[in-house]
Amino acid sequence: MTAFQGIPQSIRLSSSVQQMLGKHLLSCYPQEACGILLGAAAAGGMCIDNYVPIRNVAPDPLHSFVPEPVEWIRALYRDPAPVGLFHSHPNSLPWPSPADLNGLSSLGPEFKVYLIGSPGISHTSAPLLNGFIIQRQDNCGSAQTHTLQHVPLSPA
Repeated sequence: MTAFQGIPQSIRLSSSVQQMLGKHLLSCYPQEACGILLGAAAAGGMCIDNYVPIRNVAPDPLHSFVPEPVEWIRALYRDPAPVGLFHSHPNSLPWPSPADLNGLSSLGPEFKVYLIGSPGISHTSAPLLNGFIIQRQDNCGSAQTHTLQHVPLSPA
């Protein structure tokens, strides 16, 4: 696997992380789930090897997420540091919403991966996951721009 201009080409998830994400997503349904991803850059991609769920304390948890502040602060100071964020869209496809895109600027530079999950189409299907790399671009003295690049998910 190679990187294009320093941007990881894929996100690799261990099977245990895939199971943890699916279990957390479904256990929170119909509310949004959220948590942090732990891992490291590896061979042109990001390898996610652990997931830490965080309680969603949003005023409207059916349509948004706000990580519980004490858990969030604790997560930010973990060793190793988090490399990404996960949250779910319980009633829509796992693609970034305008609110998701607006919230990118609040994530520190250690956050490189953004995963969104949705329940499967039926009770017997697996949850759907989409992976994104957070791209940051400096704009000549003005605020930094944040975008998401959709990348493939693969087994670790």
